[in-house]
Amino acid sequence: MTVSLPALQRLFAYTRWANARTLESVEPLTAEEYGRQVGGSFGSIRGTLVHLYGADWVWLERLHGRSPRALPSADESVASLESLREKWRAVEDATAAFADGLTPDRLETTVTYVNFVGETWTYTLSDALLHIANHGTYHRGQIATLLRILGRTPVSTDYLRWIDEGAPAAG
Repeated sequence: MTVSLPALQRLFAYTRWANARTLESVEPLTAEEYGRQVGGSFGSIRGTLVHLYGADWVWLERLHGRSPRALPSADESVASLESLREKWRAVEDATAAFADGLTPDRLETTVTYVNFVGETWTYTLSDALLHIANHGTYHRGQIATLLRILGRTPVSTDYLRWIDEGAPAAG
């Protein structure tokens, strides 16, 4: 798929906004609710958020030519929602800086990495960036469902809601 650089940069600005809104939805939870095993791919809201942050970190590493052998440890790196927010903000800042430094021609170059089981994969940079944004959308939807299971109300992270709010820059 061919995608323009401005469209990708806009998608990453939206993603950052949606991640911040998702974290706002989670803030009112008790520590027990945050870690409660209620289902989904990663069992809990905490597990899903840790996965989402970790995947963003792994992909940032891959974009810079490195191939991490595992996701960051949840216990060491993100013991609390606040520590998760701080570490994720740093990853988002670095990802935004990466995206801001791109040129249209660079989007058709490739990213090659070795995954966690030792397989080598190569994708165009534009496809890798689209994957990163799409992956976040998928897991934010899971978090909304987990919040509903806990009797809570998630905030909307729809792209058009972002547009309605003036497409604010998240930061």
